[in-house]
Amino acid sequence: MALYTRENLPELLAGLADRPLRVFLLFGERYLCREAMAQLEQALLRDTGGTVHPIDGDQEELGTTLAKLRSFTLLPGRQIYRVTDTRLFHSRQVAKSIWDRAVKSHAEAKAEQAKRGLRAFLASGGLDPAAPDSDPAALSASEWQQCFGFARPDGDLSWTRAYLALDNTDSSTSAPSSDPGDLLTSVLATGIPANNVLILMAEEIDKRKKLFKLLKDEQTVIDLSVETGSGGKAQKEQKAVLQSLIRQTLTEEGKTMAPALIDLLIDRVGFHPVAAIMELRKVTTYLGDRAQVTRDDLDLLVGRTRQEALFELTSALARRDLEQSLAIADRLQENGIHPLAVVATLRNFIRGLLLLRSLIEQAETGFQPTMSAAAFQQACLPRLKEHSQWKKELGGHPFALYMQCKTASGFPLPVLAAWLHHLLAAELRLKGSPVAPDIVLQHLLLTLLSRLPQKRGQPAG
Repeated sequence: MALYTRENLPELLAGLADRPLRVFLLFGERYLCREAMAQLEQALLRDTGGTVHPIDGDQEELGTTLAKLRSFTLLPGRQIYRVTDTRLFHSRQVAKSIWDRAVKSHAEAKAEQAKRGLRAFLASGGLDPAAPDSDPAALSASEWQQCFGFARPDGDLSWTRAYLALDNTDSSTSAPSSDPGDLLTSVLATGIPANNVLILMAEEIDKRKKLFKLLKDEQTVIDLSVETGSGGKAQKEQKAVLQSLIRQTLTEEGKTMAPALIDLLIDRVGFHPVAAIMELRKVTTYLGDRAQVTRDDLDLLVGRTRQEALFELTSALARRDLEQSLAIADRLQENGIHPLAVVATLRNFIRGLLLLRSLIEQAETGFQPTMSAAAFQQACLPRLKEHSQWKKELGGHPFALYMQCKTASGFPLPVLAAWLHHLLAAELRLKGSPVAPDIVLQHLLLTLLSRLPQKRGQPAG
């Protein structure tokens, strides 16, 4: 009957009693969907009471769900069948976004999210996540393109196997031979008991599907998506969402917080709604009877960890991202990390790059920046480890070492050597110069990155 967004969601919740709706579809940002789903359930059960039946879409047998939806029950009140991560709206059109989400979860070591994303990804391409021949790492470039509609990513994809092996089942995730949305369409056409309600939730959907159009025209669809990316428009929208969630949480907790501190909390947490609210609730719990959140409270409880923040800086430096490097350096000092600790971290990072660049420069190593992680581990790593004097430096995880070698290959030896001289100069200024530490760090980063040559150019003097 309508398409709602987070802005007019209160209007929907207020008028539910007057609308004989049977199916609700929520899609978009996961935390926003879960919050809206909880509000929707509360509104549906407010006057009639009833029961919520949770169903994991990743493990769902659609036929069983639809049979329950069509059945009358002896239980009192409304019967809500809530399907999270439904696969009804997956297709090749959303495969790329699902894949990107799974890769991001893998990079952040979030095993459950990576597993869920990979299974949804395979289903979107019509593959059975439980079938041995559905191994993404084993698919050829042509098979990948045919199934998912985009080019097979470069590099070693064997990491996917570990996630797909977690809690694997073989019957509930089989890819249907036809569009499962047609089954739900048929059920809706024949009618379902008045007290039965179906709530579907998905992070990505294909809006071209007939079922989506049907639900938008005849039932209720709630769009809770937030534009992703690092562009100005996307960041503005993400910030507005977090500001709204934070203010709502503060109201619920009976606390107040200056707008500048809200922005500081967002800057420290980033666009992670779950993390933002968890961190805020941690602060409000700490306050006790005190109503006002202060800067000291945030610095004490929400400051980024030293390890995470310093890793962000070295990652930005490796990407040659001057703007981000300067912003992170400022944030490090705001969080109380001493400038000398920043310089020491950069020194260790650059020394590591210098060592690896020196080693891979040797022809016998056989390293090529375009080689896969598997080829690196089989051909290059044994030769690198022949240098027993660097046993400690080369003793990390093979994939991490592979990525470090790829990073090192992008920086000429003279540049890395010059960087160490600039670090020494910055350290001496920090120890004996009246110049403010933040100015010293800014000058250091500007010197390192603004004079960096292009990849095909000559090293800066």
